[in-house]
Amino acid sequence: MKKTILSLVFLLATIVAAQAQGPRIGVRAGANLAGFEGNDNDAFKRRWGFHAGLTTSFGIIEDFLTIQPEVLYTQKGAQTDNEMYKLRTSFIEVPVLGRINAGPLYFELGPQVAVRIGEKAEWSNQSGSFVITDDDVNNLRRTNFGYAAGVGLTATPLGMSLGVRYTSDFGSAIDRGGNNPNLRNSVFMLTAGFALPTR
Repeated sequence: MKKTILSLVFLLATIVAAQAQGPRIGVRAGANLAGFEGNDNDAFKRRWGFHAGLTTSFGIIEDFLTIQPEVLYTQKGAQTDNEMYKLRTSFIEVPVLGRINAGPLYFELGPQVAVRIGEKAEWSNQSGSFVITDDDVNNLRRTNFGYAAGVGLTATPLGMSLGVRYTSDFGSAIDRGGNNPNLRNSVFMLTAGFALPTR
């Protein structure tokens, strides 16, 4: 049911975008502070990563309200407090955001889908470090549905923006069979964007 609702939201956003003004193409990149949230996240802390990708922007109400689909490569994961266990996951993430522009300020909110394209788990001990494949990695969900929300500043004449964004999953990032923990991907993003000039 949840996937059906989210699919309808993406379809509606696509239809609205097709009727809107634009598009305006841009690029986005920045830093991630990723971790897990949920009932079983006590053993984990956040780790750094990055994101980069392409953006589009369609004007709905001139420049005040826009629809902003994006395609991003983004790194997520977590590590234990003692840093002996580190997990790095890579995703292609597609948020479809509604954005309100109020002068130099902007606010954004919308659904997103993330498809995992890579993962690496590393265990370190006194003998050194080595890459492992364990049940936690094998049980990671390939596709996650979630949301993104953010706020930032934009310099409209230059096409540049700087903002912070938070993203999370609606459900667990790990298949809930057996004793698997209930953990959701949770990412704080510091992101810079540049809209390419239009003719």
